[in-house]
Amino acid sequence: MNWSPIQDVIDWGSVPDWFGAVGSIASVLFVYLGLRREIRARRSDDLRIRATQARLVSAVAEIRGTSVLRVAVANESDAPVLDVVALARLVPPDDPDAPPVGLAPAKQVRRIPGRDVHDLFVTVAAEHRLRPGDTVLVDLTFTDHDGNRWHRVGTGQPEPVG
Repeated sequence: MNWSPIQDVIDWGSVPDWFGAVGSIASVLFVYLGLRREIRARRSDDLRIRATQARLVSAVAEIRGTSVLRVAVANESDAPVLDVVALARLVPPDDPDAPPVGLAPAKQVRRIPGRDVHDLFVTVAAEHRLRPGDTVLVDLTFTDHDGNRWHRVGTGQPEPVG
């Protein structure tokens, strides 16, 4: 005689039921991880394709004396770039890992045609004296032919804005 108030009503299932449940959960997890990897790969491919023109737009700074920079913005693509903003920044010579210091207000260009180089002359603020060995980076922000906004620092890879 069993005096327990619960009369063996709990059925824990059989071993094949447990294997089936674990297998179902594992297959759902496998599909989820594969789908997530595929979505990341497609986003990466999309960004690579969108950045085709952006990789062909660059800027180089050339020191002219102690207070003037020539910033050459080159658009080596076939299509124009729009709303170009160039900001020259000096890498501190005593600490190359420190954040670069802005030298002057940003210069803007409305449009640079394809296969063209546009020169900007930047007068450096009085508190900064340039030396021939200084490293100057150019922060470049622009809109490509497809309407995508990009930001590029020095020779680094272009990154989408927004």
